[in-house]
Amino acid sequence: MLDKKINLAFIGTYPDISADFLEITRKMDNVHAISIDASFDEAVYEAKKKALRLDAILSRGGTADYIIRAVEIPVITIPITPFDLVRVIHTLDRNVREVAFIHYHKNVPGVKEIAQMYQIEILEYLFMDYKDIEEGVQDAKEKGIKVIIGGEVAAKIAAKNNMQGIVISAGHEAIARAIDETLQVIYEKQKAQHYSTQLKAAFDSLVEGIIITDEERRVVVFNSVAEKIFQKSYRAGDPVGNEIIDTKSEENDKSFLKRVGGSTYAVSHTAVMLDGKFVGTVSRYEDITKVQLLEEKIRKEIHSKGFAAKYTFEDIISESQQMRNILRMAQIFAGIDSSILIDGESGTGKELFAQGIHNASKRQNGPFVAINCNAIPENLLESELFGYESGAFTGAKKEGKPGLFELAHGGTLFLDEIGELTASVQARLLRVLQEREIMRVGGNRIIPVDVRVISATNKNLLESTEKGAFRRDLYYRLNVFNLHIPPLRERLGDIKCLFKAFAQKHKLSPEDETFDFVLFCMERYHWPGNVRQLQNVVERYCVLKSIGDENIPDALELCKILGLLPAEDEGPASAGLASGKKLKDMIEALESDIINRTLAECGNDHTLAAQRLGIGMTTLWRKTKRGMENTQADPLQAGT
Repeated sequence: MLDKKINLAFIGTYPDISADFLEITRKMDNVHAISIDASFDEAVYEAKKKALRLDAILSRGGTADYIIRAVEIPVITIPITPFDLVRVIHTLDRNVREVAFIHYHKNVPGVKEIAQMYQIEILEYLFMDYKDIEEGVQDAKEKGIKVIIGGEVAAKIAAKNNMQGIVISAGHEAIARAIDETLQVIYEKQKAQHYSTQLKAAFDSLVEGIIITDEERRVVVFNSVAEKIFQKSYRAGDPVGNEIIDTKSEENDKSFLKRVGGSTYAVSHTAVMLDGKFVGTVSRYEDITKVQLLEEKIRKEIHSKGFAAKYTFEDIISESQQMRNILRMAQIFAGIDSSILIDGESGTGKELFAQGIHNASKRQNGPFVAINCNAIPENLLESELFGYESGAFTGAKKEGKPGLFELAHGGTLFLDEIGELTASVQARLLRVLQEREIMRVGGNRIIPVDVRVISATNKNLLESTEKGAFRRDLYYRLNVFNLHIPPLRERLGDIKCLFKAFAQKHKLSPEDETFDFVLFCMERYHWPGNVRQLQNVVERYCVLKSIGDENIPDALELCKILGLLPAEDEGPASAGLASGKKLKDMIEALESDIINRTLAECGNDHTLAAQRLGIGMTTLWRKTKRGMENTQADPLQAGT
């Protein structure tokens, strides 16, 4: 769908074509058309003069090719078809047995067949310019040919030589098809322009200088940041020089540092391949100052944690037999100086176990260095892990910087979210684990390190190795010993002791009238965020309790505020309620169960139960009556 008024022009010396062209376009609401009587050089002059106000030009033969070379807008050629030639031959006097057909250098199909059909000799002359037409007419005259078929120019030259000149014109259908083709070309051009505008806006929004060139090093994209870097603007199709890509020193380098205009940039050139063939290059220019600021921020965050493990196994609170078995295994692993892989869902306490292992090991007096592998960009992770030498890049300390492996020498390095490492970092990490030595970025010397690696992941790394996302050899290097920390929903017996421990940190004793009810809801909640989420819920509980019980209508309302009531689409495994119930029914069932438990604990003393629940006697009687009515339909209320 064309989104504006289209301006077209036919340029040529063909009155019939001009008339048909104007007649067809006059019926089109979105097209404004003009006709210009000119050919060859004069046509070029007219085309250049009108090009800025036109969307496309239609023309014939040599005139069309002249115009194509002179303007940048689309130029569509209206072709001569075999049918056009047949129409002319059919009108000839029967005594004419030979004709000269003078047309532009492109072949017209079917000429021989037409000659055989009409039993006439057709001598073809191809031309490139006005002189070729004159020579063709003269040659035909010398051969005794008296009829010339061709364009307006050929017909006029034939008349000057006392020969019959017949103009071959395109038919109405051919002109209509040419107009349709022109409109389609304009439509595709508009689509390309819209796409190009969107693409440029996207590249201009980046903070990096982006330059995309084709296989001949002509510009495809040159974003605004690149223009600022080079203080120069390139248009699509402009060739780039060595200031962009130095073929002698840069073409095969993936990344390096380069000074441009007094500033230093991290530069990378990436080849673009299509079906194994080189079709271009994507070049990225990143201001090294921004990289240095990001690196400094990351380094501060890491160093702010210190290099000491704060927690021991005694800080791991649990009463479940499952966790006690895991703690026992962790204590055994602590005495063995091998790599350990700790897996478990987010929030289960993997770093807590890592610190406990460190403090129970012979390395307890050494540093404990922790890093989240997913929190640091790939281009900085290697320098953080392995360090860099002096002069490795602009802004590097002149004495270099030790990496985390060196900082953890004699102690433990904890690599959290190990499953997020890229392939290149995985390869370097594997070598360090195998050789127990590292080489800094930009360095050429081997540095031995004595580090015990404990890694953690919330992914299934074995499954990742089968998919090729994680190196199998690295997996086995990291997984000499394995600890699996179960999610909180699989050890609900720990909720009570964790609740009390976290509440005590807020100087609040949970042993009050709401504790049992909140605990009841907690033990039926599925805890997607595990112990970390429980800690947040307990903090919220303590804050609510600290503002006074009068601000909390009842225990059920408190559970709603804490987010412990089951969602409508959760099944009985997570909610502890019968499946298929609506949220309203589940809340009523939960409420009835709480009331029944409270009455049982109060020796069926309704007055005491109402006080503990924080509701009136009338409310308690109404809710008890409703619960009795639903007991047969709800096994939860029946105590099953």
